[in-house]
Amino acid sequence: MSAKQRVLRVGCISLLLLGFVGYFAFSTFFFPLFEGRFKADVAGLIPRTVDVYLAREDLEAAFDGFPTLAVAEELKDNTALRTYLESPEWQRLNAEKGITKTFEDVKSQLAQLPLGIDLLDIAGGEDLALAANFVGSGIQGTEWAVYARASRYGKLAVSALKHPGLIGLEKQGLSASQSGEIITLTGGQLAKPIHIARILDVIVAGTSLALVQEAVNLEAARSEGSLLLAAPYADSIASVDRNDDKRDIEVQFDLRKMREQCGMTKPWPDPASNQFAPAFFGRLLPVAAVRRLLGIIDFDHGLSVDLSGEFSSELMTAAQERVYRAKEFDQEEVMDVAGFVADDATLFSYLRGPIATILDMVLASLEPAAAENLNDVIRAIGYGSTSEFIQALDSSLYDRVAFVARPNDWGDDDDIDANGVYVGPPHDDTPVFAWAVIVWMKDEKKLEEIREQIAQRGSKIGIQGREPGSNGYYLKRISGGLQVREFWSPFIPGTGHIAVLFYGDTMIISNRYAMINELTENRVQRGSNAPLLKNLPAFQYMLQDSSATANLLTWVNPRTGTDLLLQQAKRGASGKIESSIDYTTKRREEERKVLQTVFGGKPRSGLTADEAARLDQQVDQNVRLFRDEVIEANLPRELAAAERMVAYLRGIAAGLTMIKLSPKDFKLSIRVDTPYGD
Repeated sequence: MSAKQRVLRVGCISLLLLGFVGYFAFSTFFFPLFEGRFKADVAGLIPRTVDVYLAREDLEAAFDGFPTLAVAEELKDNTALRTYLESPEWQRLNAEKGITKTFEDVKSQLAQLPLGIDLLDIAGGEDLALAANFVGSGIQGTEWAVYARASRYGKLAVSALKHPGLIGLEKQGLSASQSGEIITLTGGQLAKPIHIARILDVIVAGTSLALVQEAVNLEAARSEGSLLLAAPYADSIASVDRNDDKRDIEVQFDLRKMREQCGMTKPWPDPASNQFAPAFFGRLLPVAAVRRLLGIIDFDHGLSVDLSGEFSSELMTAAQERVYRAKEFDQEEVMDVAGFVADDATLFSYLRGPIATILDMVLASLEPAAAENLNDVIRAIGYGSTSEFIQALDSSLYDRVAFVARPNDWGDDDDIDANGVYVGPPHDDTPVFAWAVIVWMKDEKKLEEIREQIAQRGSKIGIQGREPGSNGYYLKRISGGLQVREFWSPFIPGTGHIAVLFYGDTMIISNRYAMINELTENRVQRGSNAPLLKNLPAFQYMLQDSSATANLLTWVNPRTGTDLLLQQAKRGASGKIESSIDYTTKRREEERKVLQTVFGGKPRSGLTADEAARLDQQVDQNVRLFRDEVIEANLPRELAAAERMVAYLRGIAAGLTMIKLSPKDFKLSIRVDTPYGD
């Protein structure tokens, strides 16, 4: 063997030996280069009883440096979000709950990790999960842990923490201690100790020692007792039809504990509210009775939510259980009902449930004065009580009802006679939505009797024609030869009438006969290009992508109704400001001024009849000007909240919500088109 060959042989042996030594040294001091992966999902390292769980794959697309969302810059251009972040409601909530501070604390604590570790670097762009438990009071008391699939860089960085001297940890003001598989970092600017463990290729880091230790225990127990192997996770997350990109977010919330943690002790919505909507929905959908929520949230194309949850049976009322036992509807039934509705409707709702129970909830949600007035009306038309009237309706109707609303923008052209005289129902100029209720008849004859009974005694409940004391019950023909019955009353805001039509197997009730005309014309249109809700691509897509069956569906197209909502808010704010004016005192002030400046200081008793009339006319004008100035000066403040609400609504292009209910649990599907920009 030549000298050159011997040198080459020795060199190869040396390199091989050095490689072996280096491999074993690296494996000893850091981690085995060829160790396997944690084969299960990271949810296999999270206890099933955790209060909060969030997880997502494809992190590089989700974050621009954890925990900043990649869409943060685009969201800055969203008027609705910007309006909320500038609102006093957000400022108050943020100050009370410390949301921004908690977020910044998390970022600060993560920034203190040595070697410039970034969670996305650790995860290599793969999946990341967050688990948290509520401890103490307020959001600030939450203890959390982050679970990330580790790249080799991340594994090396965490392994290096076992040798703090090698990486100069003390220079950063940090110290590391190890107990079993867990390394604890303290010092520096860390508000709390950070506990870190590596389980094969998964790194767990957080302020909760219990969660980090539990991850180690669950790996040893092959995930027995983990969230991944829990039945609710399998039913509500693993079995959901996911998008191909897997960019959705898995969630679990202990809603009851979160409400307690945040001091939300009152029911929401509040059934004791003085406002009808929260009072009604508080009786129909009690959030306080919900225990845990599990499911999927996807922000990739607007907002898509599929959540399931359990009810606490002890918090459910008998009425709620009756509603929740109702037969569900399917998507085919929804499409059939949507054949009534125009594609620009602001609101469309469809509900299956016991009519009497739902009407009892409506009655209980009214203000006491309104409920008593309604009871007086019911007695005036011949029933002993509102309950008796509700039972009559319940025995005549099937357990299904639809509601449609849109701006009342038809005008009064159809109510003007040949001489150009308006002959329709007198009405005020209150801006209102045109609405219609569609119910399915079980006993049409009985419903006709109820209608005629109301007509015969209508004068007792304010139904009248154009002149006081005249008959206010009319027949109006609409397209298709249909006959609509109208009840005229000056007490009905905006339209002055309620219209009723028996149409096939349905009864349609509306505050505008033109609305009924539109619904029936929609019903006979068969073409796929007809301007109907059932032909609207967004509606079709959201419906097909939602729950297959449900008890309640609501479709909203807020942008068609925001102008009207703003008009209503302006009118309400103006009325509120005007009611605060002390007209009696102001008239006395203006009268003294006019008597001094116009009538040379003469007293009213010294004026002639013509002068007294001139005085009253001038005082009236001055008071009106004062009123207008006060309203103009105060209107922006009074309208601020309404304008913010309109901005939020305009940030939504369309939305569909479906709820499937049972006395034990529920499924919620939400699909919302929310463009990031304007």
